[in-house]
Amino acid sequence: MEILKGYLFGAGYAFLCLLFALLLYKLGVTKKITRKVVHIFVGFEWVILYHFLGAGLHFLAVCVFFLLLLVAAYRWKLMPMISSDNDNAPGTVYYAVAMTGVAIVGCFVPEVMLPFGVGIMCTSVGDGFAGVVGQAITKRNPNIYANKTLFGTIANFIASFGATFVLNLIYGMGLSVWHALAIAFLSVTLEIVTGRGLDNITITWGCTALTAGFMYFENIGFYLVPILLSPWFIAVAYKKRALTFGGVVMAVVIDLFISVSLGNFGFVLLGTFFVLAVLVDKFKKRVKKQGRTEETAKGDCRDYMQVIANGMLAGLCALLYLGSRERVFIIAFSAALAEALADTVSSGIGIAAKRTYDPFRWKACESGISGGMSLLGTFSSLVAAYGMSMIAYAFGVVDFAEALIITGAAFLGGVFDSLLGSLVQAKYKCRICGKLTEKTLHCGEPTEHARGLSFIDNDAVNMLSGIFAAAFAALVFLLIN
Repeated sequence: MEILKGYLFGAGYAFLCLLFALLLYKLGVTKKITRKVVHIFVGFEWVILYHFLGAGLHFLAVCVFFLLLLVAAYRWKLMPMISSDNDNAPGTVYYAVAMTGVAIVGCFVPEVMLPFGVGIMCTSVGDGFAGVVGQAITKRNPNIYANKTLFGTIANFIASFGATFVLNLIYGMGLSVWHALAIAFLSVTLEIVTGRGLDNITITWGCTALTAGFMYFENIGFYLVPILLSPWFIAVAYKKRALTFGGVVMAVVIDLFISVSLGNFGFVLLGTFFVLAVLVDKFKKRVKKQGRTEETAKGDCRDYMQVIANGMLAGLCALLYLGSRERVFIIAFSAALAEALADTVSSGIGIAAKRTYDPFRWKACESGISGGMSLLGTFSSLVAAYGMSMIAYAFGVVDFAEALIITGAAFLGGVFDSLLGSLVQAKYKCRICGKLTEKTLHCGEPTEHARGLSFIDNDAVNMLSGIFAAAFAALVFLLIN
């Protein structure tokens, strides 16, 4: 009897939501409002289904039924009150996809159903009110990212927090206020950075997973920073064109390696490198606009090979630590990222130096070309290396002596980078202007090979320099322990 009630009440409530939205639409209410009405109220479907059907095939059957219904409605435009004139994103279909996906998991892991309630309510209430408030307040309501507004984002956060807090009180999930705040923050993040209606999936699944982590995994706090901030870093990197699409994919892989292995510490060190590297790239671009030239082969938008060259070694060191729990790999990991930042800062800030010298060839050289060193760039490199080591020290994963080892290894890795850049890296000469460059095309014409090994480019030099720094730090650590 309870199962039958679940089917009847669940289907009846969903159809009432659609009927109410249709009535509003016929009365002249805009689609923007009628869509959000359905969006907000249909989330309470979970309460009915969970109460009467619990976890299992019956819950899944209702989700699949409405998924097929909404796919048909989207395909043949059967429900104008929930369609959109502005884009082709089937947001309502994604909503049903999100529910169906978690319902499938619930058939095998019933414990996921309570966290599922939080996930779906953050999607329905949080994301729904974000749209309503964002559209209602048009004055002094700036966009903070893409088309997401300030007051819409605040409404999302408050609604998601409130829904999580209330569900926790009703169902005794054991969540704290801090847990609810973290879930609301993730809901806001995923709503902001996910486009084309896919936020209906990402919010549901993301908030469900985080809630389950708080409820069932004691060590979830060890990974909380990457969970909450990774979506921001990835989205901003791509939107601001700091990374190509391939670079974003590779950055996600490295982020997973490091975050899973080293948690909050690993992500903070990786994130520090990323943020400072982007700022340095912006500084470099501004200097170039002022008339300074740079003869490196690649631009400011990093591709997948540049990401591999700067971050893959650190990711592999993190995985080795995860498998072995040997502290030497934390030292190597920290040194690899510190060297990558030191080299980035050295070349990015050094381009503004008045004089650049190639100490390995005993002559002045073009500003910004590999192998060149300046007092400004060298000092900036040392500061960057020391700053990264101090982050590791602040997290308590290394002592002060080990932090100095990381600093020294990273700085020497930067010097080794200049050595390779001067003596080994391929350089070309422009046939038109005669400049020495790393580019194979200059002044609109192919360049001719001048010196160095043709198969050694800047990415290879960066990778070898990182290996040098990590190996040097690991060797000194092993020798003194």
